[in-house]
Amino acid sequence: MAESAFEKLVEHARSEHVVVVGAGIAGLVAALECAKVGLQVTLVEASERLGGAIARAEVAGIAVDLGATGWATRNGAVDALVAELGLGDEVVEPANADVWVAVSGGVQPYPEQTVAGIPANPWDPMVRRVIGWAGTWRAYLDRLRPPLTIGKERNLGTLVRRRMGGQIHNRLVAPLMRGRYGLVPDAVDVGLIAPGLSSALTRTGSLAAAAGELLAVADDESGVPPIRGLVGGPTRLVDALIARLGDYGASVITGARVSQLTSSGGSWTVTLDTVDETQTLAADAVIVATEAADATRLVPFSVPELLTRELVQDVVTLVASAPAPEEQHTTVFTLNPATEPVVASDETARWTGTVTGVRVARLTYGDLETAPPTAALSDDDVFVKAAREAEALLGLPADAVVEARRDRWVQPPAAVMRGRDEAAQTLRERVGKVRGLGLVGAWVSGPGLARVVAHAREEAERLRVNLLWGTHADGVTLGEDHPLDKREETP
Repeated sequence: MAESAFEKLVEHARSEHVVVVGAGIAGLVAALECAKVGLQVTLVEASERLGGAIARAEVAGIAVDLGATGWATRNGAVDALVAELGLGDEVVEPANADVWVAVSGGVQPYPEQTVAGIPANPWDPMVRRVIGWAGTWRAYLDRLRPPLTIGKERNLGTLVRRRMGGQIHNRLVAPLMRGRYGLVPDAVDVGLIAPGLSSALTRTGSLAAAAGELLAVADDESGVPPIRGLVGGPTRLVDALIARLGDYGASVITGARVSQLTSSGGSWTVTLDTVDETQTLAADAVIVATEAADATRLVPFSVPELLTRELVQDVVTLVASAPAPEEQHTTVFTLNPATEPVVASDETARWTGTVTGVRVARLTYGDLETAPPTAALSDDDVFVKAAREAEALLGLPADAVVEARRDRWVQPPAAVMRGRDEAAQTLRERVGKVRGLGLVGAWVSGPGLARVVAHAREEAERLRVNLLWGTHADGVTLGEDHPLDKREETP
């Protein structure tokens, strides 16, 4: 490539200004993707803290993660980002991944051979101990039922109840869906939670056999652990992103709420409100990385209502001075979200594998359909309730709790929610019609670091390609015949 052409491209990149609104993980990643190719970047955050749902605090002198504690490895997006930021040597894997379910009579191991809670063998003793003999016999009838609705039922709850009965639904599928995704089974899309299950059901004629077929295909074929974390927690990722943005010369403005976005002639004006003044920024492109409520206020089109729904949960963190019990329960799902936590976890056992006297536990209350039973309680009452339930579920002595913390988290519904794919596609089409606009965040991509990071990188790539290789007012066209354009432009 001729030097003059390269210099022209560099000069062109430096002349383009991208404003990213919102500095959660999606905004930070999108800002980095733009800054590292030479674009001017300004990151605007309404609060004084960067990182969004990734947060850390001290409880009883112990640094604990309040939001995300790790990431799913399924798409490799976070692993790639971690490596890019020089944190590859700091990656850790859970020491314990055992899962349990609380049923009448105690806590039982969650059956291993399941898909979305659907057992491959209802006669498995692990299954029978959870659902009982009556539930096992009813689930067995699945193999005798005619496959009348095969491939058509997208409602996970309906499918499981019809094929395998109420006990499988209530004691295996529902606790898993509520505890892991914050959804009741009726809100879960079969094709999203278990891709290939419907076609496997068609081939095998029973839901249990279909689950077995999927398990056989996925039987540790990749050897990759499903979850990873960082030494020191995911806030290390936030710190590294902020530092890298500084290296690239990006500007960060905190304590400024974006009150309005206006576009004219392919350019944008971003209006910021601070405590002291109102100011405006001129931009060639804007990436909105806020929560749904703010985003719907800013973008120039309507947003599908389903994407604006909110999952409200109380998360209680307990720090206790206590040794590990003989039977250690790392993650426990429960049956009754109206009175119990949807999930309780021993974070110390999960990430270190050994407990030398100090244990950190988390209890999460509430799902998309059920308000947290802690919502109307005082902090003191919540802490008493959480300590009592941590003792019953995790074996953490209630009188050993040294300090507790309560956080209210509001997040979008999980990506496996029925109707969400269609709503997200509608949103993407509307965003794509607005020149110089990008939209990222958990409410767009679905929650979870893996989804959020992957989508933020894709959306930033779409915008920066259009800025660097599109047609501009100065008449310079860096299009498909340009030597640097080795990528397919996203329309």
